[in-house]
Amino acid sequence: MNKKNWVYQMSFLISLIGLLVISKHAQATSLEVDAINSNNHVLVIYDSRDGQLNEEHRMLDMGLGHFAEDIQFVNSRELQESDIEGKTHLVYFGRDEEVLSDTTIETIGSFTGAKLGIGYNVDQLGGSFSFVDLGDEQLIDELSYMSDPKKTQKIEAESIIEATIDDDATVLSKGKGENGELPFIMHQGNTYYMATDSLFPPNSIYLAEVLNQIFEVKTTEGTPAYIRLEDVHPLSDPENLMAIAKELQERNIPYMVATIPVYTDPKTKIEYHFEDFPKVLEALKYMQKNGGTIVLHGYTHQYRGSETGEGFEFWDVENQSPIYSEADAKFTKISALDFDSQEEYLAALEEQKSFETKYIKKRLTKGVQELANYGLYPLAFEAPHYTMSQNGYAVTSEVFSTYVGQIQLSDEEWEIMNTTPYASKPSFLNGMLLLPETIGYVDPNLKEPVKEMMTASNLYQVADNGIIGGFYHPYLGVEGFNALMDEMEKIPNLEWIDLKEIDNTVNVENVSITSKNGKVTANVDHFGLMKTSLRYPNYYLHLGLDKVIWFMVYLGVAFISILVIFIVIQKIKEKRSWGRIKS
Repeated sequence: MNKKNWVYQMSFLISLIGLLVISKHAQATSLEVDAINSNNHVLVIYDSRDGQLNEEHRMLDMGLGHFAEDIQFVNSRELQESDIEGKTHLVYFGRDEEVLSDTTIETIGSFTGAKLGIGYNVDQLGGSFSFVDLGDEQLIDELSYMSDPKKTQKIEAESIIEATIDDDATVLSKGKGENGELPFIMHQGNTYYMATDSLFPPNSIYLAEVLNQIFEVKTTEGTPAYIRLEDVHPLSDPENLMAIAKELQERNIPYMVATIPVYTDPKTKIEYHFEDFPKVLEALKYMQKNGGTIVLHGYTHQYRGSETGEGFEFWDVENQSPIYSEADAKFTKISALDFDSQEEYLAALEEQKSFETKYIKKRLTKGVQELANYGLYPLAFEAPHYTMSQNGYAVTSEVFSTYVGQIQLSDEEWEIMNTTPYASKPSFLNGMLLLPETIGYVDPNLKEPVKEMMTASNLYQVADNGIIGGFYHPYLGVEGFNALMDEMEKIPNLEWIDLKEIDNTVNVENVSITSKNGKVTANVDHFGLMKTSLRYPNYYLHLGLDKVIWFMVYLGVAFISILVIFIVIQKIKEKRSWGRIKS
């Protein structure tokens, strides 16, 4: 083999390896999105004492949202036979013990597709559910998946419903406690039952694995993962940012950067923007160019007197309420008892929701516009501290098609939040794709934070292809980051998710951003932006002035250099002339 052919073959081999790496990232993306099948239509029939959807129902919604976009919730008291028309899958969720109506029993019994029963009351349904009889609650502290012993997990003690099943029924998952082993998830034919009324982890993770069977999804051995750099704002340390960015580039790992455009000093109220800190802006542009994807993480990440990065922006924690007033205005929560009629109360609530809608839309718009003006193009949104009302998600869906992180599940308490193992389009996110965060972050207050994150990753791997998503604060430095990445890269069959490979859309006034197959397209009406805020033309004016100043500096240096050279040459000539005269 001559040297030239050898070089060509080596070049081809290197290119092939590069393509394999790229396709690996793309595979992780399509793996998580493609299971959302537009041909699946799910009806969820639920029982609850107040008739309202709550956090448990939204956990179920997130689980189902990996497999179907069309998910309809109907209270069992309002169920009609027409509700099952066109549905491919039916879920009955007995959150509370109720006496089911004949209509509910007959309608569920007449459904011929795949059925899943959860919690109480299924023993009243008969028909295909007659294979299970329910007893008292029992405590368990271990869950396992029958087909894979490696998926056995020790858990905090919790109760499940004791279920006795027919001999020809199959147990898919079981619980274990002081009273021995109990069926946890079981089925007979295409009818399934889950013996719990709680759908928070770890239960939701074992359910997610069973849903692959119910929806006939073939999983692979891949483990999709992502890493997110959190709370990057104008006062971030550019050296830490660059060090971490270069480490990720060397490891060939795509990543996300949760970016806050404005830092507000809590004492002086002075606002700082990226244009005020060009080194930080330079680092962000380097990240975007070399594997990073910008995620908008609020506009200021604060409300009232809180500090950027520490405070909340889309939830009023002082009043445990959505944002219903300006930060400097006095706010008092209202109740129906404050009004003479229900109509007046509902009208007041609607007025508050209208304020929240405008507030959120304005901040999302300003955030996208400001970043786009710098040439930074966010492809997804993450609410500060994951706090946002259900109305807030609806408003956000008008701007972003993708949401990253955990989800607030209650409009009453912000602390009620959680996640799901898979990418999902739950109905309450109004069409947004959720890329869940599952393993938390490196908490410097913990003794072994990375170890705890890896323990969480083991739990989420119970669900085949479950996403391992976590984040890191760059201010902690590159050493701690390397320790995390070293452990994450030990996860078997790891496949890094590249947000740019997903179909994303972001739309606000004067800015439209899309991504697909690794390419980001941004349409920015800079003239339109300049009319919305003086800050935008000022940025380019400063850029222009900087270039003019540097041009003048270079011109001055060049002039001085020429002058010095001229003087030196003249001195040399004078010396030579004087030498000739003397001779």
